[in-house]
Amino acid sequence: MDKGKNRTLIPKIICLLLSFGLWLYVSNVENPQRTHELTNVPVELINEDSLADSKFAIVNKQQFTVDLELEGPSSEVLKVKKEDFKIVVDMSAYALKTGENFIPVQIINAPQKINIKNNGLLGIKVNLEELEKKEFTIKSKVKIKYKENIYEKEQVISPKVVTATGGKSSIERISEAVLVGEEKDVDKDKQSDYEIKFLDAYGNEVNNIEADNKTAKLSISVTNGKVIPINLKTTGNISKGFVLTGYELSKNSINILGDNQNLSKVQAVNTEPVDISSLQEDSELEVKLSLPEGITAQDGEETIKVKFKVQKEESVTENISCNVQYSNLNENLSLDNQNITTNVTLTGIKSALDKISAKNINVTLDLSNLKDEGTFEYTPKATLVDGTDVTISEIGSVKVVVKKKN
Repeated sequence: MDKGKNRTLIPKIICLLLSFGLWLYVSNVENPQRTHELTNVPVELINEDSLADSKFAIVNKQQFTVDLELEGPSSEVLKVKKEDFKIVVDMSAYALKTGENFIPVQIINAPQKINIKNNGLLGIKVNLEELEKKEFTIKSKVKIKYKENIYEKEQVISPKVVTATGGKSSIERISEAVLVGEEKDVDKDKQSDYEIKFLDAYGNEVNNIEADNKTAKLSISVTNGKVIPINLKTTGNISKGFVLTGYELSKNSINILGDNQNLSKVQAVNTEPVDISSLQEDSELEVKLSLPEGITAQDGEETIKVKFKVQKEESVTENISCNVQYSNLNENLSLDNQNITTNVTLTGIKSALDKISAKNINVTLDLSNLKDEGTFEYTPKATLVDGTDVTISEIGSVKVVVKKKN
């Protein structure tokens, strides 16, 4: 069985060798002509500066290419590469216009034994638009991370303005010119150059733009700092009939900057005193911070906003139990119930009522009209002592039990 396999394998090998030999003979001895298409061969644009002189710019600039129809000996055609060709377009050699332009190419270099069959038809389509210039103020989008208790004092960009040149459609897309990059663990003043990029309104980079400066210098100044609380200081008293129910600060703490010696002396920062005596409704005031000498606010803002919550006090009533002091009782009579009390009803604003107690109320009863013993009902008199914004609205009656003395 193995011998049968060998008998069929040997003829196959012989046929393969004969075929390879025939191919070598045809390729190297006969070397017949053949055609081949070489696609996407790069085209170089020369004298491109002439476009700017003519106030033109290429729309959506890209790598231009052409497809070559080649003819030549098989041995030459099979080894040809794109790099063997140098194809150019002279942008200064033709009268151009806005819109689409068909510009013929020039074959500068090509393999000697290769014929380019479509040479006379080769060209590229270049879409042109008006060239525009526009200035942009450069902004920093450099991501900066500072070490602990190190804060940014100032950022300076130099130059501040960049001039962008490009096609009208590209220039109109530009929303801002920015510096991009990243700095970590910054703990001292630093200067670095960053690439200028042009971004559209969505943050996408706009290409095909020439700038008078490719980079700009970002100078970062730092200082020491810490976070401290803010204390509100007030003067005066809220107007009568109103009550201050609370207040809110736009921020309760602030990052302050300065040298370590000055920072160590500051544990909190006060506002300048606010006179609240004229407040009669909810109010929002801008209040200046009293920053010590040598101390600045990190954000440069030395004021905060304070929302005062003020309510008008409503009249309320309150009952107070008071001792009744009697007088002018006939010397032949005596009181059986000497510890007489009554309820006195007061009306006024709550803040005023809170200051009143039984000590501020004198309740008296004149018994000069009593001539005989018995039980009698009277309404005593009451007067306020040191009571403002409060009135006596009602006095409870009392029963007096009178007996003759033995």
